[in-house]
Amino acid sequence: MAGTTVAEQGGRGRRRSLDLTINVVPAIDLLSCCITFLLVTAVWTQIARLQVSQYGSGPQSGGQRSAVTITLRLSPTGHVLQLSTGQDITVPATGKPGDVRPDYAALAARLAELKQRFPDQSAITVAAEDTVPYAELVHTIDACVGAGLASVAVTGGAG
Repeated sequence: MAGTTVAEQGGRGRRRSLDLTINVVPAIDLLSCCITFLLVTAVWTQIARLQVSQYGSGPQSGGQRSAVTITLRLSPTGHVLQLSTGQDITVPATGKPGDVRPDYAALAARLAELKQRFPDQSAITVAAEDTVPYAELVHTIDACVGAGLASVAVTGGAG
């Protein structure tokens, strides 16, 4: 270990040596724990990231515009798919009053039907009301990506 000797002259001509040992093992343990924690959390942030863009700032595909624009509106009563062709598809929430939950299976089925009707379509805009919980927004984005609509833009307010 690291040590030092300091010669000290006392009153009667005696020399007393002082050996000082510094234990650096706890500092190394703390540093290794911090490095491990930072490496693990860096991986988690990459895994848990959602690929969405703000409405209006989505990726442009070389000047080509899709034939239809799909907007998915979230509200406490369910989901509404609005197409630029004027068609609205309603996916109502399920459950009894007081315990209403979105029907993600029906939403996934409707999104799959839209993907079959418009196979070149990959963009969708999700608009959620302020009263919709964040977890429902994330589940809805997951349903969109699962149906093959990978370019998801999120905008606030479904009004």
